[in-house]
Amino acid sequence: MKQSIYIQFEQYLFSRKVMLALLIASLSTALVAYVLNSTSAITELTAYYVYTLSSFLSVFSIYHLYTKKSTDYIYLTEDEIWFKEKDQNETICLKYAHLEYFETRFSEIIFCTKEEEKMVMTLNSIRDEKKRWEIKEFLRNHIRQIRDQKMTLLASA
Repeated sequence: MKQSIYIQFEQYLFSRKVMLALLIASLSTALVAYVLNSTSAITELTAYYVYTLSSFLSVFSIYHLYTKKSTDYIYLTEDEIWFKEKDQNETICLKYAHLEYFETRFSEIIFCTKEEEKMVMTLNSIRDEKKRWEIKEFLRNHIRQIRDQKMTLLASA
């Protein structure tokens, strides 16, 4: 069995690298259109069309670059879970020893701590069904092992 699982995913259709490439391509296209227009290789109307398209693409890519959230991730180790809670930017760290139980749904896992707090780990960004299943089985095995250790400690006392 694996000792840890790490999954990193982006919530956007285009990655940061694609947006940067789109910005550079649109700006360079506008520059080429300007040079071709100044040498009378293309008409002014064609140059204006290119400027307009380049402007829209530049604004689109700049908007996506500045509104992009940080990359979400799930990290499962032998004794703790790290993930970002739904609709928040803070990272949650849960130790298996502090968990009472967890419930699995198709697109989320709900953890209940001994202090009766509920935390939700969403799995919507994980497209691979096999990875979802792997995460759920990893959690089932580790939380079961901790319960078994507690039971043996109670039985031996």
